[in-house]
Amino acid sequence: MEPAVPPSAPTGRLAKLARVAAALRLEDWLLVAWLLVAAPVLGQVDGAAGPFDPGRPVQGALELIAVLGALICLVTGRSDAPAGGDPGVLGRGAIGPLVGGLLLVTFSGSAGLGLDDTPGTVVAVVLIGLVVAVRLRWPAFSTSVRRALVTPFILVTGGIFWNVLDSITGGQGVIGGPTGGLSPSDIGLVIGLLAVFSAVYYAMLVYAPRQVAEAEGGAVTWLVRYAVFLVSVVVGIAWLRPFGM
Repeated sequence: MEPAVPPSAPTGRLAKLARVAAALRLEDWLLVAWLLVAAPVLGQVDGAAGPFDPGRPVQGALELIAVLGALICLVTGRSDAPAGGDPGVLGRGAIGPLVGGLLLVTFSGSAGLGLDDTPGTVVAVVLIGLVVAVRLRWPAFSTSVRRALVTPFILVTGGIFWNVLDSITGGQGVIGGPTGGLSPSDIGLVIGLLAVFSAVYYAMLVYAPRQVAEAEGGAVTWLVRYAVFLVSVVVGIAWLRPFGM
């Protein structure tokens, strides 16, 4: 009997990539594409305004549409049984962060459309009216529809984070912006703070809405998804710089 041949290094790397890919769902791939392509392009279309500045009509409209979808998912029931049974404490606890995220994105979208001077109750009444109409007509949706409803919200919140980080770095990329000229220990501190801030943001505005739509995924799976998100944001900021954009 011949001895087993240890796997080669390339085979080991392919296995690791396969495990990473297995942790990602359609929403993750769409978010990667949004952060790498759509967010930088929208940043050029709507100018260098911050996420709560006016003058972002395209982003503002997309954000309010995304809020509507997430609200519908939040208030409607599920017509099919959850694959994992009861969502548990973490799944139910995601509703609170989602509500906070909805408020944040509503403020951002209203500002982008120049509705700062419009009473917030007007925007709220319109959104709530649409949500109630959908709720009366369709009291429950399948899990796949619920996932589709929150996906635009996930994309625009990822774009907001991209916009925030791009504003902080002054359009120079993460390494060339806040870390330029710092010592290695200071650079480590900046990257650590970025990781903490982005983890909280991700938990509130990506993890929470996805858990409301469908409670799934373990700790390792979500850590992989978060790492892919963070890398996509950094690369999405940096790749246009060589072109002077």
